[in-house]
Amino acid sequence: MTDTESPPAPSEKTNRASAAALSASFVRRVLFLVGVGLVLVVAWKLLDVMLLVFGAVLVAVLLRSLADPIHRLTPLPEGLSLLGAGLIIVTLLTGAGWLFGATITEQIEDLILSLPQSQEEFQARLAHLPLAAEITTQLQSLDFESARSAAGPIQSILGQVGGFAMTAAGAVTNLVVVIFAGIYLAISPRAARDGVLSLIPSGPREPVRHAMNVSGNVLRRWLLGQFLSMTIVGILTGIGVSLIGLPSPVALGLFAALAAFVPIVGPIVSVIPAVMLALQAGPMMVVWTILVYIIVQQVESNLTYPLIQRKAVDLPPALTLFSVLGFGVLFGPLGVIFAAPLLVVLFVMVKILYIRNTLGEPATVPGE
Repeated sequence: MTDTESPPAPSEKTNRASAAALSASFVRRVLFLVGVGLVLVVAWKLLDVMLLVFGAVLVAVLLRSLADPIHRLTPLPEGLSLLGAGLIIVTLLTGAGWLFGATITEQIEDLILSLPQSQEEFQARLAHLPLAAEITTQLQSLDFESARSAAGPIQSILGQVGGFAMTAAGAVTNLVVVIFAGIYLAISPRAARDGVLSLIPSGPREPVRHAMNVSGNVLRRWLLGQFLSMTIVGILTGIGVSLIGLPSPVALGLFAALAAFVPIVGPIVSVIPAVMLALQAGPMMVVWTILVYIIVQQVESNLTYPLIQRKAVDLPPALTLFSVLGFGVLFGPLGVIFAAPLLVVLFVMVKILYIRNTLGEPATVPGE
């Protein structure tokens, strides 16, 4: 009689199946966590690229914001409406560049005229300085050894100038990329949106689609409101500096309008060229200039901006401040420039995807 191996008990089969399922589930979870980690690492390495992508989205939203009304109010097809919107933006930018270029050229000419035109005039101006005799003695005692010793700092300065030139060239390249990418996105925004949604599982895909659509609408309303607020700031600033007799009121108003796009930081930066011009007219002109900018910013902060932006998205001022600081740390100067529109998109996404769909609590979003 031969012994035969008995079949495994049902409980043993169940345990083996459970172990296999547990092992497969564990592997899937590990792979998922590894994938999430890789995505986060890649996203961190590509923060600058992601910011350029968001800049292209802003360009596309701006183009569509101008092209859609043109398409509705005129018999032009959608493509020609986009072309017309682009021509309007190019015309405005060209006019702004012409105004600033004329102002900068005028300031450089004034600077050249204010410099001493001869050695005698230079010595005459030098004689009015404190310690003039000592300075003259030091200048006369310069020799080749001191020139050689100064070569190190000069080379360092030249290296910094070269680095600045490279940075400027990179900024121009990034701007060109953002503009062309924004044009492509404006031509086919739905294709770009659906391409992103195809990477999301089918379950949360529709809520994300709705959140993206609402974010686009709110961002468009925010941009239109922001440009209206910037226009008011530019007009008030130009009128104010003209009344106090400051030169180049149109250019200063235009610069104040462009700087108003960046909350908190922009108003501070916009006063710098005005104060530099006012210094030529004396301290009282500086006081009047600062007073004009304070009044304009108070009107914009307490009257026009709240009324305009309440129709788009009501962002808490403290949250705007911390967004400027946070995005500035993450992205640098571009993060400061894009802080407000980034906050608009995140604000809408959190309200729809987290508060409403995850927590199940009601959340109102303007423009929905």
